[in-house]
Amino acid sequence: MATREYAGNDIIVHWDSDRCFHSERCTMGLPTAFDRAARPWVNLEDAHADDVAAVIDTCPSGALTYTRTDGAPNGRRGRASGEDPTSSIAVDPEWVAATVDPATDDGSLKIVTITPLPNGPLSVMGLVGVTQPDGTVKVAQRWELCRCGHSASKPTCDGSHARVRFTDPGAPPPSTRS
Repeated sequence: MATREYAGNDIIVHWDSDRCFHSERCTMGLPTAFDRAARPWVNLEDAHADDVAAVIDTCPSGALTYTRTDGAPNGRRGRASGEDPTSSIAVDPEWVAATVDPATDDGSLKIVTITPLPNGPLSVMGLVGVTQPDGTVKVAQRWELCRCGHSASKPTCDGSHARVRFTDPGAPPPSTRS
């Protein structure tokens, strides 16, 4: 895929499509600046740098990061020009999938929350294992699962719901989501 930079007033947005989990926090958080149906999908023309930075700071995968060009302090996904991006692109630990042997699980009860996002995937929060075609199980605290049926990376969402204009009201996110 691609890495791209989008320059706006007082901010440069960096995007690495290979890192994107399609949590849609950007498109839901600031739809005037982040619109997957538009080309380019990032349009910072009328966006305030503080608003853009605040939304990007919620990106769980580190696919979106930024550089402030106005001297304002960076948040968790911000970095100075020329700075090593390692810390700004780090995936949130609860989003890191690990392959495990289900026999080693201690069997303790975990509460799992599944929320259908408006016009998007099922957002699964809580320790969940997904069996892979080779029989291994990937376990993660969060998953975005396809519900439109068009993802090329089923069962996970790849954002195809936007391309096919999937619509469904979904549900309000739990109050624990940020």
